[in-house]
Amino acid sequence: MILPRERDSIALAVALVNTWDVLNDPPELLREVETLRVVLRAFGLDEDAKRASERDLVSVRRVRDRLRRAFEADDDGVAVAELNDLAREAGAVPQLERENGGWAFRYGPGRQPLATELAGQAAVALLGVIEEEGWTRFGLCAAAPCCCVFVDRSRNRSRRYCCDLCADRATQAAARRRRKAGAR
Repeated sequence: MILPRERDSIALAVALVNTWDVLNDPPELLREVETLRVVLRAFGLDEDAKRASERDLVSVRRVRDRLRRAFEADDDGVAVAELNDLAREAGAVPQLERENGGWAFRYGPGRQPLATELAGQAAVALLGVIEEEGWTRFGLCAAAPCCCVFVDRSRNRSRRYCCDLCADRATQAAARRRRKAGAR
């Protein structure tokens, strides 16, 4: 599993969605609670990582699948509707609270089940991307058969791949095709 370089709620949403990756066998990367804890700790959610349990896995996978639908939507209206529903169901009302020695937004009224908190945080972050930059910033990796997602944060809106590994793989495949075509 490749985690994004960024460490914010947008990147957390992308990391959660990308815990299903058809390039792996099996594609389910969120098979055990320790993997969920690794993802949470990577985003500074140490308290959430400590309380994560086996019960949370199924719920977090459901959240992941709903977030993915926003990336795979046919248009921004469908994506916004899915994310709004997810945020509403999570009770995503932003509250600033002390956490991990600093301040952090919590989405919802106090402590919620882990999947509910992640749903609210991720949905609100992705809705913010749509509001500020537009739904066209959401992307599906162009390096088939990869099905991972990304949020294009480049200035020129040119991102096509979920990670450097897929970009390199696609570049190498294109070079092999050119060499093969030149040899004929």
